[in-house]
Amino acid sequence: MSTETAAAPAEAPKGPVIELIPLGQNLARVVLTISNQGSLARFQQELQTLGQQFGRIQQLQQRIQSALTTVERDALAKVGEAEVKDFNEKDAVFAKVWGFNVPAVANRQATFVNTALRLFAVVSEEEAAKARADKNFKEEQLVIRGDRRLLQTAEIRGLDLVVQFDQFAKVLQARRDAVVQLTEILKRAEKEEDKARIQTQLDQTLELLNKGNKEMAESVGYSITHNYEVEVLESKFVILLNQDEVNQIEGLIRGAQQQAAAAPAAEAPKLEKKAEKKN
Repeated sequence: MSTETAAAPAEAPKGPVIELIPLGQNLARVVLTISNQGSLARFQQELQTLGQQFGRIQQLQQRIQSALTTVERDALAKVGEAEVKDFNEKDAVFAKVWGFNVPAVANRQATFVNTALRLFAVVSEEEAAKARADKNFKEEQLVIRGDRRLLQTAEIRGLDLVVQFDQFAKVLQARRDAVVQLTEILKRAEKEEDKARIQTQLDQTLELLNKGNKEMAESVGYSITHNYEVEVLESKFVILLNQDEVNQIEGLIRGAQQQAAAAPAAEAPKLEKKAEKKN
């Protein structure tokens, strides 16, 4: 008796996955994602050190080209050879660890984009004791650093949420600054009509500040009544794409969409129905 099996579905073509993220009006390509504070600090230090060395090599090459005498050119070239050899050895190690070479990004617009944060409020001893008394409190939520007590209030994950938090925190700070300024201006006002106008502005700004502060406190435990420390849980090192690169990527996307639209709809494999055996 023979059996028939369905053919295995074809796998999608495999290739390098390019992660893109929007940055304002620009588009950036993710070069590296780091989810460890120690690794992030190490990467930043190594990238900065090698980037500076690469910059010195480029300056040295310019000096060699503009040297006025053969003696000067030869002396600079000798220094340059040693510098390049040292850089290449270090850059090779860097590439093995981080997956790319420094020259590939040295002359590009690049930046770090945080995509996950842990938020800590600086609290008093009484506030720490109150937090501990909560039935849902976990000891790791309270961190002691020197003479400061840090109470974890939230983890913010995802680029959109991190951006929203950063922007709204700045808005709250601006509103608080405006309240302080308007309060001082009100104290110095002499005319009654000026006092009334300033008081109206102050009341409106204070209302917006309190409303926004309440929303932030309820969502992520952030309040302008406390100082905060932010721990980066995940950060992406990105390079901004130029217009030619953006056009190329858009072309690839359009090509993929057209190919998908033109492809015939895939049908599930059908098994041939066997005739029932009669006795």
